[in-house]
Amino acid sequence: MRMRQFLDWAWKGPLVLPAWLREAAGQQPGSLKIRRVEPHVVRIGSRADIVCVRVETEEGIHGWGEGTTPPNVTPVVAQIRSLGKLAMGASTWDIEKLWRRMYIAEENTLGGTLFAAISAIDIALWDILGKTLHVPVYRLLGGKVHDKLRIYASYRWGNIPRTADAYSRRTRELIAEGATAGKWDPFGEYPGPDRQLPTATLNEVREMVTGIRQAGPAFDICVEAHGKFNLASAGRIVRMLEPFDVFFLEEPVPPENVDAMAALQRSTNIPIATGEGLQSHWNFRELLARQAARILQPDVARTGGITAMKKIAAMADAHYVTVAPHNPNGPICTAASMHVAASIPNFLIMEEGNRQTEQYQRIFKDGWKHSFSHWEVPESPGLGVDLTPEFLREYEVKMAV
Repeated sequence: MRMRQFLDWAWKGPLVLPAWLREAAGQQPGSLKIRRVEPHVVRIGSRADIVCVRVETEEGIHGWGEGTTPPNVTPVVAQIRSLGKLAMGASTWDIEKLWRRMYIAEENTLGGTLFAAISAIDIALWDILGKTLHVPVYRLLGGKVHDKLRIYASYRWGNIPRTADAYSRRTRELIAEGATAGKWDPFGEYPGPDRQLPTATLNEVREMVTGIRQAGPAFDICVEAHGKFNLASAGRIVRMLEPFDVFFLEEPVPPENVDAMAALQRSTNIPIATGEGLQSHWNFRELLARQAARILQPDVARTGGITAMKKIAAMADAHYVTVAPHNPNGPICTAASMHVAASIPNFLIMEEGNRQTEQYQRIFKDGWKHSFSHWEVPESPGLGVDLTPEFLREYEVKMAV
């Protein structure tokens, strides 16, 4: 069989040809029309259930996405199935068009469930394109700006005494394991309806931060507040933290009132970080316009996937604001966030997130190279992850939806 005849046969058949071979034959990739959208829920370790989606094209190419937004599992699965019907027959090449179509179809019911489903499907489409073109997703996003991605250890201090000595000892252990930064919420339970911080708690936190700084003069301290406090309490927290040169303070006040957060940011040199609960790039516009934060934390499972996250990063870059992806989710969100982070100039640091190393080794095609300091972006085509039938048989949770 002559080469051109072979290529014609191969393209019409089940083979997926490398990009250079298609170009040599004068061929173009197929239509990549979506023929199947299947939600899956997996449970690995003790973390919340992970909502995934498998999107498959008429050519038999599949991609994986994730829309984990704990504790919403059943509603997200139902929303994925609803949007899946809308996506049937659409071309994977038209990611932007399909994103808008999914958004407009449900614009009267905007909320976290909808954006989780949009995010999951969007991530899966990018995975398909990468596999089709035999390149990692970051190359489709403009290429790699960062060879390695810095991370911060997340909630690694454990249940230890709230003293300077205890936190100093544990921090030295983390540094010995390779950590260069770490984040935790030292404030405990939510305060009462007045959002007032008790002075006793403030003094305990001062002791804890003192221990961390004594153990690591160059260790970057990231403090989480989960939007629990009023402006008066947040102001006291800021004044207490300033001598320790913390890396950032995350959501000391609820994120809904942008003016309040902007007033707090103007009062301190500590970078305020926020954005984990915002959906779509549009909801980040006011935050940036009012200079309410110096670090944005978009969550790829909540904003609208890779498509929206790339736009948010570009908007932030125009405002000289850095991006630290929020990442408490599962492996597919971790991979998607890594590809976006690698491709943006204003990436700062990334959350460690889930820690189920054994399962991640099976999901990441290049293997999961866990580190307390940096991650390397997957180089396999697409996102570099896959949930095999064998993995699903072991970890999938059957849903009645």
